[in-house]
Amino acid sequence: MNNSIYKKGLAVVLIIALIVMATLGIKLSVKENKIMYTSSPDMTNNDTNLDNAEEELSCIYVDIDGAVNNPGVYEFTEGDRVIDAIDKAGGLKDTAYTKNINKARKLVDGEKIYIFDEGEYTLQDLYNDGNEGKININTATKDNLMSLPGIGEVYAQRIIDYRNGKLFSSIEEIKEVQGIGDKIFEKIKDSITINN
Repeated sequence: MNNSIYKKGLAVVLIIALIVMATLGIKLSVKENKIMYTSSPDMTNNDTNLDNAEEELSCIYVDIDGAVNNPGVYEFTEGDRVIDAIDKAGGLKDTAYTKNINKARKLVDGEKIYIFDEGEYTLQDLYNDGNEGKININTATKDNLMSLPGIGEVYAQRIIDYRNGKLFSSIEEIKEVQGIGDKIFEKIKDSITINN
């Protein structure tokens, strides 16, 4: 009789042990699956994000000339600024005149930046970049823009704000500036340029 109770007790203990082991095994298996599940997508997303970031950054080429130590055409990443071009060209010469240069402006593919030497320029050069009296809307000062017919202080500031984000690629693009429509454009189109 004692032997029968012992066998039954042993069977119960074995069953309990099997249940405990099975439960622990299932819990460990679920934790492993969770770890694998959460880490795998994160790694995939990081790889995808890196690929997208590389695709978004494209190369542009800018010609920098004048009072820099190493003038030439250099490769940049989209979003680089004029100061980056100056640095890549070996920095400014001691005689460089930079009051007309916006060093914080973003570079545009294919543009030419010319840094004047002290005494090399005239006011016409600074404001119009030598374009036969036409005002370069990508580089002109606020006062110079205000000399255009129909362009007052507010419109001049809007033009500057627009080009600080993105240079004009055509004179017609000035119509995208708030308040400047066909009527004003007709008055100023023969007096403006985007060419350096």
